Amino acid sequence: MLSALIPAAGLSSRMGRYKPLLPLGSSTMIGTVIGLFKTAGIREIIVVTGHNHDRLAPAVKAAGARPVFNPDYASGMFSSIRTGVAALPPDIKGFFLLPADIPAVRLATLTLIRKNFEVAEDTLTVPAFRGETGHPPLIPARLIPAVTGAGPGANLRQILFSDPRRIIQLPVHDRGILMDADTPEGYDQVTQKYENLDIPDELECRSVIDRELAGAPAIRAHLERVCEVALKLAQSLHSCDIDLDTNLIRAGALLHDIKRKEARHAEAGSRFLRQLGLGKAADIAAVHMDLTPGPELDEAQVVFFADKLCRGDQLAPDYHGRFHEKARLLPHAEKEIFKRLETAQHIHARIQAAVGRSIRDIVG
Repeated sequence: MLSALIPAAGLSSRMGRYKPLLPLGSSTMIGTVIGLFKTAGIREIIVVTGHNHDRLAPAVKAAGARPVFNPDYASGMFSSIRTGVAALPPDIKGFFLLPADIPAVRLATLTLIRKNFEVAEDTLTVPAFRGETGHPPLIPARLIPAVTGAGPGANLRQILFSDPRRIIQLPVHDRGILMDADTPEGYDQVTQKYENLDIPDELECRSVIDRELAGAPAIRAHLERVCEVALKLAQSLHSCDIDLDTNLIRAGALLHDIKRKEARHAEAGSRFLRQLGLGKAADIAAVHMDLTPGPELDEAQVVFFADKLCRGDQLAPDYHGRFHEKARLLPHAEKEIFKRLETAQHIHARIQAAVGRSIRDIVG
């Protein structure tokens, strides 16, 4: 059994407002973090309270977690962690540690950490984004006595990293593990991140690309070119009041061929991205080969068409000839090929009609 420990006892002095009860999505920061662990199947969730205990404890209980008061909260976070660890059930195999002000972590990230921990339950599993470690670590039960028995001057990091041989630094594509709402600026960034959790930002996209396509420069170059073209198309549509989500377009373009080396790569890429918690990017990857356009231009259509305008890393607006050549070489797939051509021509006409400029002029 695993547990979760959420320190939330601090003064929120740098924020200027009480962080745990600040709004986030349809809940609060503390409600969001508790909900994350509940969705992950963690039943024993402890929230360590201190400052504003009387305000926070009812919210913690209402969200389905157990508040534990730390009377010595003013001495720092380690005292709260030690208080919370002492209250953990005796039969657990380990516990997640996630401060209340780091709420923009994806469920898929917790799932990945948990799966790795299950293979080696005696190890400390720490997520890392592009080489930088973050939260939540999954701490094995063997370290509990060291935490509860530590003196007041002890440092949690020293305890956790005391034996490098028993640590797994787990690469994840989730920048939320590094983002805390410790200041008003940090809170704004976390809020924006949380509202778009299923759309990877550019750094997260490049993290995925670096790991999955390290030895595929041609595919990487194609993704960059498709992204450039797709964003030009989106910018032109924005100029005529068709506002699409450029973050989603960027993510869809950069990741649409992430499993290009595999059979049925659109399905494989979509499945892979969905496992990472990147549902909207996965939706685009799924249809970048075969798309049925909806009544309005959308992000998936822009990425689909940008892909057809690129041959490798080169802009090639005369895509019609390529489709006819491919149909000649693959007569058994002629119907599907010409269907894609028809879709590309349909989107082509839509964009030109909306913008009032030729595609060649737009993508230049």
